[in-house]
Amino acid sequence: MGNNLNMKILVLGDIHGRLGISQPLEEIDAVIIAGDFTNASNDSFAEDVIDILTSISENIFAVPGNMDRDGVIDILERKNACVHLKKKTIGGKKIFGFGGSNPTPFNTPLEFDESEIRKKISHVRDIDIAVFHAPPYGYFDWVNGYNVGSKAILDWIGKNQPSIAVCAHIHEHQGVAKMGNTILIKVGMACNGNSAIIEKKGEDFLVKFVRD
Repeated sequence: MGNNLNMKILVLGDIHGRLGISQPLEEIDAVIIAGDFTNASNDSFAEDVIDILTSISENIFAVPGNMDRDGVIDILERKNACVHLKKKTIGGKKIFGFGGSNPTPFNTPLEFDESEIRKKISHVRDIDIAVFHAPPYGYFDWVNGYNVGSKAILDWIGKNQPSIAVCAHIHEHQGVAKMGNTILIKVGMACNGNSAIIEKKGEDFLVKFVRD
């Protein structure tokens, strides 16, 4: 993996049974996956994705999405790729993830009440890169005129101010926003060929969106 000063990270989310990334990617130091490998079925597809991405980089850091069943988490654990409720190190930086989402109207496999999200992540401190499936409330989360992101995630980012926070989940949006000192990256749907590249050069971060 790249040293503490320079890294190139591929960011994916919302794969939904189809990894629509075909362009060759060079000099990738790590891959971050912000959940939804599947469509609430075919858990084994997650293993196929991890195997494909391992050819790009062995350093994979992933959380499940709200559509992913327990079998996906088992695969991520077996592949040593899971950062759901875990801290790991990426290029000398601390990374932590929380998968699934706050409640949706669709009763998907991995949903948590806001109070449960708050309880599960409230003790986590001193993180450089945070990976969530759901976006924070008020950021890239508007659907039919409503904000549907997580207030617990919003509060955690505001309090802890990681350098980078990554999210996915809401298919209609992608982009970058500043939340205090945090760069929030909302990645588009990988099943439609969308991805993002984070380049860290010294203490600076450059974010580029890619459409295949």
